[in-house]
Amino acid sequence: MQAYSLDLRQRVVNAYEQDQGSIAEIAEMFDVGVSFVKKMLRQWRATGDLSPLPHGGGRAPSLAAKQLRLLQSKVRHEPDVSLAELQVHVQAEAQLTVSHATLSRALAKLDLPRKKRV
Repeated sequence: MQAYSLDLRQRVVNAYEQDQGSIAEIAEMFDVGVSFVKKMLRQWRATGDLSPLPHGGGRAPSLAAKQLRLLQSKVRHEPDVSLAELQVHVQAEAQLTVSHATLSRALAKLDLPRKKRV
């Protein structure tokens, strides 16, 4: 979702400061959420700036580069290894407990096929 324009942010804060209505009325006036108006007022009071903040990041990956290399090496040497076997391998070698889903996402990230030979 795109951030609201700086112009809209300024108009929202100006409307509140000029007592043009309550927070709910201003939200309705500009067709934005009440929480957005509250957030803009809080940001304005705290920093004096209304520019959109950068993305906060996200959750750190469960598997670091070292563990990804460990997985990659294991799958290259044993192409038919199962997720359960990989799970045991990561636990033994890296002392890290991970789910099948995490391993599956890691294999996809490494562009390693999961299809087993019959």
